[in-house]
Amino acid sequence: MFKPLLVGSWLVLVASAPLLAAETDKTAAQTAPTRVLPADKTKVIELEWTDLLPEADLQKMEALPEISHDGGESPGAAINQNFNTANDPALKAWTDVMSSANVRGELNGRKVKIPGFVVPIEYDADQNITAFFLVPYFGACIHVPPPPPNQIVYVSGAKDLKADLIYNPFWIEGTLTTDNMSHDLANSAYSLKVDKISEYIYE
Repeated sequence: MFKPLLVGSWLVLVASAPLLAAETDKTAAQTAPTRVLPADKTKVIELEWTDLLPEADLQKMEALPEISHDGGESPGAAINQNFNTANDPALKAWTDVMSSANVRGELNGRKVKIPGFVVPIEYDADQNITAFFLVPYFGACIHVPPPPPNQIVYVSGAKDLKADLIYNPFWIEGTLTTDNMSHDLANSAYSLKVDKISEYIYE
């Protein structure tokens, strides 16, 4: 069975909902610490998307104010503030998280396995995808706005990946680096040289 990519659901909410926020009582003390990586650097690490976030960014994400689902005509709604973060500290918190390119340096050069959806960037002569952005939710960068750069991985070296399979999630395994990549569709804070691509199935 497929396991929902829960972080992706959160990012869809961030990207598509009105950005009117209310203060909450969350504190850094309530935030789970970033995951400690195994000492053995030859071991393949199975990552969740939150594992890509530095502790400071993870704390900011966990402490984000709740989103109001009121329409844009409500008093103080972001749409009426012209997205001026100076007028709305809560909106600034959302903006900071959604634009972050901060990375975890200790992940540089590690062998990892991470699930996600494919956003094609380059093709070979047979129209197989050779390079793509890996993202935590379907439609990112195309149908809905992209996630933060530190929640996008640029993947190169793919082989025999058919373009009609982009609707399915995949496990991507390879060497992760903290090299960034800029493209018209989005910016990524991580890159990955792929070793293996397989169907994402959670058992």
